[in-house]
Amino acid sequence: MKLMIEIPDEEVYELGRKTLQSKIEEYVQILKLEKVLKEVSMEIKKFFSEEDYWKEVEKIREEAWREYKKEFNLK
Repeated sequence: MKLMIEIPDEEVYELGRKTLQSKIEEYVQILKLEKVLKEVSMEIKKFFSEEDYWKEVEKIREEAWREYKKEFNLK
């Protein structure tokens, strides 16, 4: 599929063709990443309820905090 965007010549000259092209390509990559993240999110939701998810997050936080305290000899 080809998508054409009309941009006034003055703006293209002012901003630069390569700059515009680069920014549009970056944005397309971001959109692709968002799509993948949404798909991953849907897959995760198939295996965990929201309640289970937050329980797991809390468990990981507690474990990380314990490890952090060990490194600094905190009690």
